[in-house]
Amino acid sequence: MTSRAVGGGAVALRMTRILYVLCGRLTLLAATSALSLVRRRNPARENWLADTVVALGPAFVKAAQLLSTRADVLPPKVCLALTRLYDRVRPIPPRTAAPVLRSRFGATGTKLVGAGSIACVYRSVLPDGREIAVKVRRPGIEQSLTADLALFERGAAVLARLPWLRGVPVVAIAGQLTGSIRAQLDFRREAELLDGFRAAMAEVPGVTVPAVDRRLSTGDMVVMDFVGGLVRPRPDELGEAERRRAVVTALRAVYRMLFLDGVVHCDLHPGNLYFRADGTIVILDAGFTVRLTDSAREKFAAFFYCMSQGDGEACAGIVLSTAEDTPSADRDAFRADLAALVTAHTGRRAAEFDLVSFATRLFDIQRRHGFYADPQFVFPILSLLVLEGTVREFHPDVDFQREAEPFLVTALMERVLVARGDAR
Repeated sequence: MTSRAVGGGAVALRMTRILYVLCGRLTLLAATSALSLVRRRNPARENWLADTVVALGPAFVKAAQLLSTRADVLPPKVCLALTRLYDRVRPIPPRTAAPVLRSRFGATGTKLVGAGSIACVYRSVLPDGREIAVKVRRPGIEQSLTADLALFERGAAVLARLPWLRGVPVVAIAGQLTGSIRAQLDFRREAELLDGFRAAMAEVPGVTVPAVDRRLSTGDMVVMDFVGGLVRPRPDELGEAERRRAVVTALRAVYRMLFLDGVVHCDLHPGNLYFRADGTIVILDAGFTVRLTDSAREKFAAFFYCMSQGDGEACAGIVLSTAEDTPSADRDAFRADLAALVTAHTGRRAAEFDLVSFATRLFDIQRRHGFYADPQFVFPILSLLVLEGTVREFHPDVDFQREAEPFLVTALMERVLVARGDAR
């Protein structure tokens, strides 16, 4: 279902609902703020933000979950409040899901193990004794999510008409983002992606991706092997060697996906990426996943490689080859500023390299000089932004760029071989 299929009445009704929720939540905030003047601490007030996001709906939850990983962008208290979203999203009760799982494939012993904004995950047992995890889509989620995405797209169309945003591909960016979120409703697609992840990650030591049962999976359920013992350890609960191994393994897994497979996992928050005590990792869920075009994958790999070598001029050339320009575009100034930005960030450790700052300055340089990059570049940066928070927390000394080099060299060599084959 696309935004075109959502009528104006449905969108207006959804907007009314959002305003109603916000008014109610703001009234509650005022009341709890007054109460906090009497009491030194009010738990209801502390949970207000997470509860408000949940009340607004799944599209808002998705955005807030990503923001919860960015302590260098939002105040720590806000990030802490948003991390509660992973635990506070209301689940579909097992008593509701159990009859469905039992009637579909005879599963018993249904137990909730995770609740997300689009689906819930249950642990169950098949008649042959095999333990499985079943991701079940929430009832009615397609209608509510589609209405929210239609609002986002229509809002983007309005913003694109503003004088200071003319020439900015606002509609294209919004379309790609909403399309990727809408794709999360298709669980057959997710089952296929998980199969692909598992096959690709077999070449990255220390990575576990649960096997999918394609025979039992449907458009609203994904059935996979149950992976036990998943906890979210604090950094001080793992030894230094294990922390480094887990971080490096996670980076190599993401780089493999980005630079070789052209697949971007945009949702590697702590609920989908688990570090184990032995330094291995487990990757779950493939809902928020985007496939890059071959051209976008090759150019992003080339940009990252040139950045690791400190070649700012080459980085500028790559961005210019993908960018849309305006009549006032200044290529020479853009090249000079981007080269200086790349030089300033080359070879930095995770503790020193701030991807948010780098991305913000990169996009600012583009805007100031009249260029707008291919929207497909947004997704790889988003993926790395989500992962960066975990990397900084567990092992800030790891070198982002050095760990990427083997994958970058392989990707660029493949590009050369393909070019040679085409020339023949």
